[in-house]
Amino acid sequence: MIRMVLFALGFLAITLTLLVLQPGAQKSANDPTSGQVAVTRAQPALTAVETDLEDAVAAALTRQGIADSAPEPEVARVAPATRSPLPSAVVPVDDQELRRMTWETLSSLNHATGRDSAPGQPGSLLHTIVRRSLDGTSAKGSTAESGVYVVQSGDSLVSIAERIYGDVNMTGPLFAANQAILSRPDDLRTGQTLVLPER
Repeated sequence: MIRMVLFALGFLAITLTLLVLQPGAQKSANDPTSGQVAVTRAQPALTAVETDLEDAVAAALTRQGIADSAPEPEVARVAPATRSPLPSAVVPVDDQELRRMTWETLSSLNHATGRDSAPGQPGSLLHTIVRRSLDGTSAKGSTAESGVYVVQSGDSLVSIAERIYGDVNMTGPLFAANQAILSRPDDLRTGQTLVLPER
């Protein structure tokens, strides 16, 4: 509170000092007519605005000394634009065209987000779906029955989740199930035994 009062007093003191010491302050204080604004009629006379464009151009050319014998430029007359009728109904798109546009849009989105994996390549949604349907329960059964996974060289939680579950989103549950031995997700060592959570 004291600081605010001191800042306010300092601000007022500096402001008053600047007002008193500013150049011309004494002169304007002693001059009683300084507050009045004087309007004079000593301004140059204004010419009337010419409304006709051709007359204005001719007057300007005459003032500049250009002869009136110069040929006048031809002005092209533009025909009024006719409106084309709007289509009464939108043409329906066939299934093949709609499918093509959808794949192009998905490809553009993948390219824009940096996920350039083509459909069917590892990392794409199509690859994940096909892999799940082909693997079925046989691949999951062998690892799920044991319920453990031994970390191999080069493994990460993402690669393990992709290999075991076919889904990188299982990285979180995999880490949560193994927090007793992992302090961070990148704390894997070759030979560690990880508990595999249920899907």
